Amino acid sequence: MKWKIGNTTLDVLPPVKRYMNAIDRHLRVDRKTRARIMTELASDFQSRRENGQSDEAIMKELGTPEEVAAQFNSALNAPSVPSRWRWAFVVLAVLVLAVALVPMLADQFAANQAASIGAIGGADGPTAIYVTTSPSQSLISALPWLLGCVAGFFLPTWRDPHASKGYGFSLLISGLGLLPLCLVAMELVIVACTTELPLYQLGAICWALLSGFFTNGEWLCAAVLGWACLARSRAKKNSGKDSKKN
Repeated sequence: MKWKIGNTTLDVLPPVKRYMNAIDRHLRVDRKTRARIMTELASDFQSRRENGQSDEAIMKELGTPEEVAAQFNSALNAPSVPSRWRWAFVVLAVLVLAVALVPMLADQFAANQAASIGAIGGADGPTAIYVTTSPSQSLISALPWLLGCVAGFFLPTWRDPHASKGYGFSLLISGLGLLPLCLVAMELVIVACTTELPLYQLGAICWALLSGFFTNGEWLCAAVLGWACLARSRAKKNSGKDSKKN
């Protein structure tokens, strides 16, 4: 099978063509520069073949398509293109806002239908707020969801999977989303240590906190926080290995 790139005609097998196409897709340069790069790669590939290297050995030596394209993008200072998957957080935020605003609008037209669940076991303060639900509190309950979406949207890994910097904003926002849960947990510990709550009431409060962790969106903040910490740690570890090699 013949494949023509620029002025170079390369005799390729399907795996090689897929390899070259993958490199072409990951290049973030203009059309003219892209054609020049692919022509140079085709010429280099053909010369390696003439020297007796197999296609598999050549591709292994060059690296994955993502690595080859990343080298050219870095050398040419090509602008990074954020992943489209980050827009999933925007869609989720819109859905959360819609769900949170519906009870508030319904409450304005039918205030007599608004009902709330009383605090469990006579809890007060942040615990009462946390385990009580009403239309007027629906927007407040949606804050962790929205903070988690904002933190996830601005993760630097969407722009550069190997980024080792720029995680501060996402860590701060996701941490703020977990702050209410931390305050409630602290109050629960204080109440459990200073009062003699029946075991069933303590269990009911713990169950309410666990349920709120998932329904109020704290799990999303925790997931983004863990994602950011893991990605930053992995990137710094890889950059340290690269510096040692150099």
